[in-house]
Amino acid sequence: MRKALQFGPFQFDLQTRELRNRGLRVKLRPQSIEVLAALAERPGELVTREELRERLWPGALYGDFDNGLNSAVNRLREVLGDQSGEPRYIETVARRGYRFVHEVARTQLGPPQPLRLVVLPFDNLSGDPDEEYFCEGLAGELTYALTHLPGLHVIARSSALALKGHALDVREIGRRLGVSAVVEGAVQRSANRLRVTVSLIDAADGAHLWSGRFDRESSDVFTIQDETANAVVGALRLTLLEGETARLVKRHTENMVAFDHYLKGRWLWGQRTPQAVARAKACFEEALQAEPKSACAHAAVSECYCTSGFLGYLPPGMAFPKAKDEARRALDLDPQLGEAHGALGWVLWAFDWDWEKAEESFLRAEELRPGYAQTRLWHAFLLASQSRFEEAIDQIEQAWQLDPLSLVMQCNVAAILHLARRHEAAIERCLRALEMDPDFGLGNFHLGRSYLALGQHQKAIAPLEKAAPGFPMAIGGLGAAWAKMGRRDKALEILHELECLSSDQYVGAIPRFAIYSGLEERDRAIEQLALAFDAHEGVVPILAVDPLVDSVRNDSRVKALLRRLKLPRRTRAGVGVNRY
Repeated sequence: MRKALQFGPFQFDLQTRELRNRGLRVKLRPQSIEVLAALAERPGELVTREELRERLWPGALYGDFDNGLNSAVNRLREVLGDQSGEPRYIETVARRGYRFVHEVARTQLGPPQPLRLVVLPFDNLSGDPDEEYFCEGLAGELTYALTHLPGLHVIARSSALALKGHALDVREIGRRLGVSAVVEGAVQRSANRLRVTVSLIDAADGAHLWSGRFDRESSDVFTIQDETANAVVGALRLTLLEGETARLVKRHTENMVAFDHYLKGRWLWGQRTPQAVARAKACFEEALQAEPKSACAHAAVSECYCTSGFLGYLPPGMAFPKAKDEARRALDLDPQLGEAHGALGWVLWAFDWDWEKAEESFLRAEELRPGYAQTRLWHAFLLASQSRFEEAIDQIEQAWQLDPLSLVMQCNVAAILHLARRHEAAIERCLRALEMDPDFGLGNFHLGRSYLALGQHQKAIAPLEKAAPGFPMAIGGLGAAWAKMGRRDKALEILHELECLSSDQYVGAIPRFAIYSGLEERDRAIEQLALAFDAHEGVVPILAVDPLVDSVRNDSRVKALLRRLKLPRRTRAGVGVNRY
């Protein structure tokens, strides 16, 4: 712990001579740092110009000294948000010197914490509901740009969207999301004009730290993106290296048509329903028709296939190879694209069962884009399937902190806790998500699964019934619940429902396994399990630890199937995991 001076949101490190604003280092020239040190170390006292001259510019000519001192003080006031007419920090004593008028406390400086910020959905002032996706997309693009900055923790877009339509005070938003700053904006687009207004607000007191308005031709949307992102960063007073600045202004595409389709696709993909994911993929493919070399669009198509393969919307043998091809195309175009590395890692884990290369891809993705919650979610499943539960829980909690209002993220925290056999905690997470949306399918599915694992079969029925429509995994869980309650008739009825559904959409073998397992028809259950392994269904890797398999786990045939996963014998922490 190092000694520091604290005044307002600022801390001055006496050892490193660095100024931090809410934990973030502020870029200052040496002369301004020395002026600050001289004043803040003697709060309330007059520090004469002669003292400052001897400390900073001994032997300098008076003209040079005056110019240098005035420049240093002006820069310091700019950083502190201070004004000479109404000083909060530095008071000018005419013709004599300066006085530091803010209260100063001596404190211990711990490790710097990243500034947490959220970009709220931009208001649509165009009067056209069809422009909603464009407004949300601009906010999403600003979020994407800011996630690449070191020292800045940006809340995921889905959590920001969860606040849309709620008349919340900025301070309440800060409390809910644990953020220090809020970016809000509005968009007005006409046939050939685009106006964007953006404000940066202190979440602690609601004070406006900065605002800007950008008026351009509609075709200049990319210029507005760059100007907005750089202006927000300037207002935050972050320290940027040249390479980091380049990453900040990196765009998804230079093609306006492609950009429009890409924004619409991201908006749809966030909904995660089978229909929305299919429409999102179509939007990304249209973006690629307009701009074939858009790495981000290829990565987004890959993510759509990953989602469809894992949730059973498409056959795994169709979805995952296409997901891999699209991820590799994205990486050929941009080897530094974090989400493409993450999507490739998901395919390597869920379909190829290549544990080492999958984790390498996840780690590379997190290095390139640490603020992308989806990659951390996927990585958590890999860790859990290797029985590395503490690491998995830490990873999924980080994902949730990046996206704290996302129902999907909350329910995947529950999924990891379920795999770790922490069912009570998993139920608590599901109930928390269902308070926000009682009909949310994924939340009801994971709630029902945890009730089943605890043997509370009656309690599992209602949530699984809510989750079941069009969701084969939930239908299978519902059939298993009825079977375990002794209602063979209901279980067989649901099994027949699955068979009917399979004529309209893909239905994997795992839902059938769940029902046969509940009916204690071991041979039929294991037959379905073998089919799932043969097809490389996306959920197969988690069966190594999933309570769903516990009733047959000791069967030699199941042990042989699990050995096909080739689980690593030792985790990175050195804990043995291959029990088969």
